[in-house]
Amino acid sequence: MIKTVSVYELSEQLESDPEAVLIDVRSPQEFEQGHVPQANNIPFGSMPLMHMLAEWSREAEGKPIYFICQSGGCSQHLLDELAQAGFYSAQSVAGGMVAWQALGLPIKNKVAPLTAVPNQRWMQLSAGLLVLLGCGLGLGVHKGFFVIPVVVAAELIFAGITGWYGLGAVFGWRDRDH
Repeated sequence: MIKTVSVYELSEQLESDPEAVLIDVRSPQEFEQGHVPQANNIPFGSMPLMHMLAEWSREAEGKPIYFICQSGGCSQHLLDELAQAGFYSAQSVAGGMVAWQALGLPIKNKVAPLTAVPNQRWMQLSAGLLVLLGCGLGLGVHKGFFVIPVVVAAELIFAGITGWYGLGAVFGWRDRDH
Protein backbone atom coordinates (compact mmCIF):
# COMPACT_ATOMS: atom_id res chain seq x y z
CA MET A 1 0.00 0.00 0.00
CA ILE A 2 1.44 3.35 -1.07
CA LYS A 3 1.34 5.97 1.64
CA THR A 4 0.81 9.49 0.38
CA VAL A 5 0.81 12.86 2.05
CA SER A 6 -0.66 16.04 0.62
CA VAL A 7 1.59 19.03 0.08
CA TYR A 8 -0.36 20.88 2.74
CA GLU A 9 0.23 18.06 5.26
CA LEU A 10 3.91 17.91 4.28
CA SER A 11 4.24 21.67 4.74
CA GLU A 12 2.76 21.38 8.23
CA GLN A 13 5.03 18.42 9.04
CA LEU A 14 8.16 20.25 7.88
CA GLU A 15 7.14 23.30 9.90
CA SER A 16 6.51 21.32 13.08
CA ASP A 17 9.52 19.03 12.65
CA PRO A 18 12.39 20.76 10.80
CA GLU A 19 14.39 17.52 11.08
CA ALA A 20 11.90 15.59 8.90
CA VAL A 21 13.56 13.97 5.90
CA LEU A 22 12.41 15.04 2.44
CA ILE A 23 14.09 13.51 -0.60
CA ASP A 24 13.57 15.17 -3.98
CA VAL A 25 14.04 12.46 -6.62
CA ARG A 26 14.01 14.80 -9.63
CA SER A 27 17.05 15.50 -11.78
CA PRO A 28 19.65 17.95 -10.45
CA GLN A 29 18.58 20.46 -13.12
CA GLU A 30 14.94 20.31 -12.01
CA PHE A 31 16.03 20.55 -8.38
CA GLU A 32 18.11 23.67 -9.07
CA GLN A 33 15.21 25.37 -10.80
CA GLY A 34 13.23 25.27 -7.55
CA HIS A 35 12.72 22.88 -4.66
CA VAL A 36 11.27 22.65 -1.17
CA PRO A 37 13.83 24.36 1.10
CA GLN A 38 14.33 21.31 3.37
CA ALA A 39 14.68 18.84 0.48
CA ASN A 40 17.76 16.77 -0.28
CA ASN A 41 18.31 15.82 -3.92
CA ILE A 42 18.92 12.15 -4.65
CA PRO A 43 17.76 11.62 -8.26
CA PHE A 44 15.73 8.49 -8.89
CA GLY A 45 17.86 5.91 -10.67
CA SER A 46 21.13 7.60 -9.71
CA MET A 47 22.19 4.63 -7.56
CA PRO A 48 21.07 1.02 -7.03
CA LEU A 49 17.87 0.65 -4.99
CA MET A 50 19.51 -1.15 -2.05
CA HIS A 51 22.22 1.52 -1.83
CA MET A 52 19.51 4.21 -1.90
CA LEU A 53 17.62 2.36 0.82
CA ALA A 54 20.70 2.33 3.04
CA GLU A 55 21.37 6.01 2.34
CA TRP A 56 17.81 7.10 3.10
CA SER A 57 17.53 4.91 6.20
CA ARG A 58 20.75 6.35 7.60
CA GLU A 59 19.54 9.90 6.92
CA ALA A 60 16.06 9.36 8.37
CA GLU A 61 17.20 7.92 11.73
CA GLY A 62 13.79 6.36 12.41
CA LYS A 63 11.75 9.31 11.11
CA PRO A 64 9.35 9.01 8.22
CA ILE A 65 10.88 9.74 4.85
CA TYR A 66 8.99 11.81 2.31
CA PHE A 67 9.70 11.54 -1.41
CA ILE A 68 8.78 14.30 -3.83
CA CYS A 69 9.07 14.43 -7.62
CA GLN A 70 7.58 16.71 -10.26
CA SER A 71 3.96 15.46 -10.15
CA GLY A 72 3.90 12.49 -7.77
CA GLY A 73 4.15 9.62 -10.25
CA CYS A 74 7.88 8.93 -9.96
CA SER A 75 7.85 9.02 -6.15
CA GLN A 76 4.90 6.60 -6.09
CA HIS A 77 6.76 4.27 -8.46
CA LEU A 78 9.76 4.46 -6.15
CA LEU A 79 7.58 3.54 -3.14
CA ASP A 80 6.33 0.49 -5.05
CA GLU A 81 9.93 -0.64 -5.55
CA LEU A 82 10.82 0.08 -1.92
CA ALA A 83 7.80 -1.90 -0.70
CA GLN A 84 8.94 -4.88 -2.79
CA ALA A 85 12.30 -4.60 -1.01
CA GLY A 86 10.55 -4.60 2.39
CA PHE A 87 10.85 -0.88 3.17
CA TYR A 88 7.51 0.61 4.23
CA SER A 89 8.26 3.73 6.30
CA ALA A 90 8.18 6.22 3.43
CA GLN A 91 5.51 8.46 1.97
CA SER A 92 5.02 9.99 -1.46
CA VAL A 93 4.02 13.63 -1.79
CA ALA A 94 0.77 13.65 -3.76
CA GLY A 95 0.97 16.02 -6.71
CA GLY A 96 4.70 16.63 -6.19
CA MET A 97 6.30 19.98 -6.93
CA VAL A 98 3.42 20.92 -9.24
CA ALA A 99 1.00 20.81 -6.28
CA TRP A 100 3.56 22.46 -3.96
CA GLN A 101 3.96 25.41 -6.33
CA ALA A 102 0.20 25.61 -7.02
CA LEU A 103 -0.35 26.32 -3.30
CA GLY A 104 2.34 29.00 -3.39
CA LEU A 105 4.45 27.24 -0.77
CA PRO A 106 8.08 28.36 -0.32
CA ILE A 107 10.65 27.40 -2.94
CA LYS A 108 14.41 27.61 -2.66
CA ASN A 109 16.72 28.47 -5.59
CA LYS A 110 13.86 29.37 -7.84
CA VAL A 111 15.28 31.67 -10.47
CA ALA A 112 13.53 34.69 -11.93
CA PRO A 113 11.05 33.85 -14.73
CA LEU A 114 13.16 35.24 -17.59
CA THR A 115 16.37 33.56 -16.46
CA ALA A 116 14.51 30.30 -15.78
CA VAL A 117 14.25 29.71 -19.52
CA PRO A 118 16.99 27.23 -20.49
CA ASN A 119 19.48 28.45 -23.08
CA GLN A 120 18.02 26.16 -25.73
CA ARG A 121 14.68 27.95 -25.41
CA TRP A 122 16.43 31.32 -25.53
CA MET A 123 18.10 30.22 -28.75
CA GLN A 124 14.76 29.12 -30.19
CA LEU A 125 13.22 32.45 -29.21
CA SER A 126 16.17 34.35 -30.69
CA ALA A 127 16.02 32.36 -33.92
CA GLY A 128 12.29 32.99 -34.28
CA LEU A 129 12.70 36.71 -33.68
CA LEU A 130 15.55 36.91 -36.21
CA VAL A 131 13.41 35.14 -38.82
CA LEU A 132 10.53 37.53 -38.23
CA LEU A 133 12.86 40.54 -38.29
CA GLY A 134 14.52 39.38 -41.51
CA CYS A 135 11.17 38.74 -43.22
CA GLY A 136 9.76 42.09 -42.08
CA LEU A 137 12.82 44.00 -43.26
CA GLY A 138 12.92 41.96 -46.48
CA LEU A 139 9.32 42.86 -47.27
CA GLY A 140 9.42 46.47 -46.09
CA VAL A 141 12.96 47.74 -46.62
CA HIS A 142 15.09 45.67 -49.00
CA LYS A 143 14.97 42.12 -50.33
CA GLY A 144 18.57 41.61 -49.20
CA PHE A 145 17.32 41.27 -45.63
CA PHE A 146 15.82 37.88 -46.56
CA VAL A 147 19.34 36.53 -46.06
CA ILE A 148 18.71 36.69 -42.27
CA PRO A 149 16.02 33.96 -42.17
CA VAL A 150 18.06 31.88 -44.63
CA VAL A 151 21.14 32.04 -42.36
CA VAL A 152 19.03 31.24 -39.28
CA ALA A 153 17.44 28.25 -41.04
CA ALA A 154 20.87 26.96 -42.10
CA GLU A 155 22.13 27.34 -38.53
CA LEU A 156 19.15 25.40 -37.15
CA ILE A 157 19.70 22.58 -39.65
CA PHE A 158 23.39 22.49 -38.75
CA ALA A 159 22.54 22.45 -35.02
CA GLY A 160 20.09 19.61 -35.58
CA ILE A 161 22.74 17.53 -37.32
CA THR A 162 25.74 18.30 -35.09
CA GLY A 163 24.24 19.38 -31.76
CA TRP A 164 26.34 22.57 -31.86
CA TYR A 165 24.46 25.85 -31.76
CA GLY A 166 26.30 28.61 -33.57
CA LEU A 167 23.68 31.12 -32.43
CA GLY A 168 24.34 29.97 -28.87
CA ALA A 169 28.05 30.57 -29.33
CA VAL A 170 27.31 34.10 -30.53
CA PHE A 171 25.43 34.76 -27.27
CA GLY A 172 28.08 32.98 -25.16
CA TRP A 173 26.00 29.91 -24.25
CA ARG A 174 28.25 26.89 -23.97
CA ASP A 175 25.83 24.20 -22.84
CA ARG A 176 22.96 23.82 -25.25
CA ASP A 177 20.58 22.21 -22.75
CA HIS A 178 20.94 24.53 -19.76
